[in-house]
Amino acid sequence: MVSKSKWWFRILRAAALAALLFWTLAPVYIVLSNSFRRTLDIKKMPPELVFKPILLHFQRLLELDDFLKYFINSIVISLSVTIITLGLGTLAAYGMKLFKTRMGERLSNFLLVGKLVPAITILIPLYVMLNRIHLTGTYLGPILAHAAMGLPFITWLMTSFVWDIPVETLESACIEGCSRMRTFWHIVFPMLTPALASAAILIMQSSWNELLFSLQLTNINTYPLTVGIARYVGAISVDWGKCSAAATMSMVPIIAAGFFMQKYLVAGMTAGAVKG
Repeated sequence: MVSKSKWWFRILRAAALAALLFWTLAPVYIVLSNSFRRTLDIKKMPPELVFKPILLHFQRLLELDDFLKYFINSIVISLSVTIITLGLGTLAAYGMKLFKTRMGERLSNFLLVGKLVPAITILIPLYVMLNRIHLTGTYLGPILAHAAMGLPFITWLMTSFVWDIPVETLESACIEGCSRMRTFWHIVFPMLTPALASAAILIMQSSWNELLFSLQLTNINTYPLTVGIARYVGAISVDWGKCSAAATMSMVPIIAAGFFMQKYLVAGMTAGAVKG
């Protein structure tokens, strides 16, 4: 029979999980429901839980605005940042593995110091540099900025995974005649599938949701979704219906990427366990 203390512990744990779930899902529900409500219904207090859904906000968003252009711009920027950051970060971690020294171990931990610096402190010098080489208002400007902000963290993350690879595996590949780069592409890279899936989700989400650098380094032709949605907030009023519809549609790619990467993440972990 379950003791009274364990019974109370289970109740408290269930209550804490329910509160955390409500805290997480309530904002998502508000955005989703507002995207299907009439403008007058959005402003009702208290809000109605049962309402007749409409698609007017999505129709206005797709037909009257440049939402699709913002959407494509975000895809181009976030995918480019993900590829660049993962490629350079993994190669840097692999280099630290090959030339493992005490300085290299300290450097991998020192990389996290860059995450402690507020992004706004480097915005002005970064803008000046990119403006002098005429990269503001282009795709390359925010791509370089996002990659520079995410590369230290991804390098540190991949380093912890690369250093777990046995040295004997790399040495046996060299004995078989593989060069260091061939060893990386044919042996190390496949073994890092779980780590690459996790890192890809993190860096893609960070670039997709970034606003500060995108706001300053892009123009009307290269605005991503974050800047495009921010334009729906006026000085006097806010178009909550259009903002909610845009936010709802912007959730879809990241959620889809998460589910897609999750499949490869589980497959990679299982394959590694079987081979080990």
